[in-house]
Amino acid sequence: LEGKFMSSISSLEAPGGSRDSKNSPDSTDRKKATHLRCERQRREAINIGYQELKELIPPSFSPVGCKTTNAAILFQAADYLNQLKKEEENLNETISQLTAQVSALELIAKQYENMAVNSCVSNRSSIQCQMQTFLDSCFASFRRQVNVSSLQSVIETLLPWVEILDYDVSLLKISRDTLNAVYKY
Repeated sequence: LEGKFMSSISSLEAPGGSRDSKNSPDSTDRKKATHLRCERQRREAINIGYQELKELIPPSFSPVGCKTTNAAILFQAADYLNQLKKEEENLNETISQLTAQVSALELIAKQYENMAVNSCVSNRSSIQCQMQTFLDSCFASFRRQVNVSSLQSVIETLLPWVEILDYDVSLLKISRDTLNAVYKY
């Protein structure tokens, strides 16, 4: 818009004549014509700017069946910009939550990989195999019951999961002797 306006202004012709002809009727008419031309170009530049702004505003912001005034275009543009700003904030929040979720999942995956290194192999003891089964069940339970979408949700769901986990241990039918043997290991 500014470029169009500046090019319109630069296309003006400089009034000709000498200092002595300033007061002549020809000079006054030329000044008046130049002023009118400048004013017309300024109005055209403003109207072009309003038209471009109107085209950028989605139809959902424009009232149907009414002639849109320049003031309405400005209000609609302001509303649209506010909506875009809110959408940007929401997207940034979503990005932040997803980043936290990825970090939490990477941490869980790393811990699980560390547990998998010590996985149950046929030549290992029965206690290690039982412990691996127990840990696999714990991890599956964790994935089902702990919400890792954000740090706050991890904090809120982790403690209840740990409390429920105590009950799940008895459901896995792992004897206390087996667990004691693992803890001594």
